[in-house]
Amino acid sequence: MLTFYLAALETEAQKRTFESLYTTYYPMMLKTAMSILKDQALAEDAVHETFLQILREIDTLRIDNPYRLKAYLYLLTRERTIDFLRRWKRQKEEVPLPEEPWAEDDAPEPEEIVLTRMQLEQAIRTLGDMPEIYRRALTLRVKGYAIKEIAAMLHCSESNAKVRILRARRMLLKAFSE
Repeated sequence: MLTFYLAALETEAQKRTFESLYTTYYPMMLKTAMSILKDQALAEDAVHETFLQILREIDTLRIDNPYRLKAYLYLLTRERTIDFLRRWKRQKEEVPLPEEPWAEDDAPEPEEIVLTRMQLEQAIRTLGDMPEIYRRALTLRVKGYAIKEIAAMLHCSESNAKVRILRARRMLLKAFSE
C-alpha cells in the first residue's frame, strides 16, 4: 500500500516525509481506528482514508514536533474514522457494538438503555454537524488537554480556543434541550 501512496507524490522530499510518517505512525493510527470500529478491515479502510487526506496536506504538515504531530494524526484518524463510520451506517450496515457485561442485579431498565443510546447517537450526530473548528477543540478538551495545549495544536490563541470550546458545548446543550 505504501507504494500506492508514494506514487501519488511528486517530489522526493514529499516521498521521504510520507514514508517516515507511514512507517512510524501507521500502528498507532490503526489502533485508534480499531478502538472505534472494532473491525480490522474497516479500520484499515478508515486509516487508508486518513492517509489520503495526509497526501493532500503533505506540504503544509508540520513534522518538526513529534508530540504535536502524533496528537494531530490521532485526531485526524479519529475524525476520519468517525466520518467513515457514519457513511458506513448510512449504507444500512451496522457495526456490532460490544456487549456490556451487565450484572443480573444491576441490570438497567430497557427504557434507560434506549435513552442512553439515543443520547449517544444524538451527541454523535451533533458533533458530526458541528463545524470542524469547534469539534476539534471540544474533542481535545474532553481528552483532557489544557487550554494552552489546545491553542497550540489548533494554531490559535488561548482565548480563541476557550471560545471554540464554549460554542461547541452550547451547540451540544442546544441539541439536547431540543
